[in-house]
Amino acid sequence: MADRLRLLAILIAAAFMAAACSSAPSTVAPAAEQAAPEWVVTRPQADARYEYFVGSASDPTGDAAAAEEYALNSLIDEIVRYIGVTVTTETTAEARASLQRFETSVTQQVRQSGSARVSGFRVQDRYIERRDDAVTAHILVAYERAALEAEKARIAALFRERQEAISRPERQAREAEAAGDTFAAIAAYIEAAAAAARSDIDNAEIRFQSSVNAARRLVAGLRIEPQRDAQSAVIGERFAEPFRVRVVDSLSGRGIGGVPLSVSYREMMPNGRLGMRSARIISDADGSASFEHPATTFVGSESLTISLDMSGMLQELESVPRSGQPVVDGLRDALVSRRVVIPYEVVSHARAIPTAVVVLDTDIVGNAINGNATAAGIEAALSRADFTVQSLPFDSSRLADRSRAQLAAEWRERFGNSVDRVIYGVAAIDEFDESDGVIVRVSGTVYAIDLHSGEVLHSITTFQRSRSSSAAGAISAAFRNLGVKMGEEFSARLR
Repeated sequence: MADRLRLLAILIAAAFMAAACSSAPSTVAPAAEQAAPEWVVTRPQADARYEYFVGSASDPTGDAAAAEEYALNSLIDEIVRYIGVTVTTETTAEARASLQRFETSVTQQVRQSGSARVSGFRVQDRYIERRDDAVTAHILVAYERAALEAEKARIAALFRERQEAISRPERQAREAEAAGDTFAAIAAYIEAAAAAARSDIDNAEIRFQSSVNAARRLVAGLRIEPQRDAQSAVIGERFAEPFRVRVVDSLSGRGIGGVPLSVSYREMMPNGRLGMRSARIISDADGSASFEHPATTFVGSESLTISLDMSGMLQELESVPRSGQPVVDGLRDALVSRRVVIPYEVVSHARAIPTAVVVLDTDIVGNAINGNATAAGIEAALSRADFTVQSLPFDSSRLADRSRAQLAAEWRERFGNSVDRVIYGVAAIDEFDESDGVIVRVSGTVYAIDLHSGEVLHSITTFQRSRSSSAAGAISAAFRNLGVKMGEEFSARLR
């Protein structure tokens, strides 16, 4: 038994030493001269107050001190068997430290009191027996039952406390796994791993790795299956049906209930850029889960991702020592891989609405620039998105000095039979730098209006930079790229 419970050794040794100079009886006699006491032959039965323990040992060379040491060890074995506490690799440093503190306390009490009695423990008698060249030592101690039981309970509690913090979730994980409750088993294994990471028991690292690997094994056995093909919706509307998946065990195909899932999807932000949104769903008893996508906010081909959501559980493992991080990373990778990507398409009625484009491009002082590069970029982007788009046969220089109402009235009169919407605006050079090649920045504001109502459907204000070896090349590229950027946003936002 580890450390031989030094507590008991010191206690008994101290008490034995004190007994030697106190009133506790002792006998030293040749075997032929005096009969051994009855307790040497038969250990006394416990009475109403005491438990009795006897330690006996011999030394063939006649060394009485050695025989007494062996007898003390024998006595320790007797008392330890009664207490029933075994020091193992699962014993915490806290429990061992408590025993050491108790040993020190008992030793001090023995030395200070000079008495053979400490905390209910008393050396009752000792007997030294010599036979030929050998010597045998016998020690009889009495231990008050109440004190012995209290110490037994205290030590046992210390030995169980931290061990149970790991053993309980380990046990729950095994029971949940046997019952087919995979998610509960994963959660319990992670709890056990976190407890082991915080523990100071000798085999904590082994149990940590074992629990994490068990959780990883169960995670790897999960599969998320989509329950229908890709869907489509019109911008501004919901999909006809929810997105449905099923969480199953890869081997048996059995649905796994109670599994939290994270849904990630894109949505148009107020700044005109696509951003990520997320939602949380949980599988039912059959392993099925569904997600109601909000009304769509942009046009185009996209997808949403449904994955295992165990971020809350993994937070317990964030404080794991560096040596344990590779194991945790393996579990995290297994979790990340349990996902499914579901494609969908968002279309717009705007694609079928005849739309015309006219944009005025100007230089840095406001003079018109030939080429209509911004309008060409917008048309190219809208064409790629399958819009019905054309150039508006209108002098773009007139955009600078006419109001929206005037422009709409004229366009309605001239083009109302063939065009329902017009995208128009002004773009200008606002930076020109020739220090390192030619760098041009252009910016502009462009509107999409309904020709019949005059309503502004969407507006964009943005800029674009371009670099080239020539001024003409930089200017043309800047305006065209600005138009492409605007056209892509219009294609995503117009309804």
